[in-house]
Amino acid sequence: MSKFEYEILTGRDQLGVPGGVTWFLSSNLENPLGPHLRAILNDLGNQGWEMAGIGDVAFSGRAEIILKRPAAQ
Repeated sequence: MSKFEYEILTGRDQLGVPGGVTWFLSSNLENPLGPHLRAILNDLGNQGWEMAGIGDVAFSGRAEIILKRPAAQ
């Protein structure tokens, strides 16, 4: 049986950055990934992450991106 690890990519409003949003992984909210979602998704994809779903899981009014990748054995 395959095992996966999950992560949540969440955005926070931030005036003065392109698009007005800075993106973070929920496991590390102290280190922003930046404002460029396409570049962030490409980088995460190169690390083995793939999108598993989109939804407002934090009930914040903004959809979060749920990511998964195979768990290290």
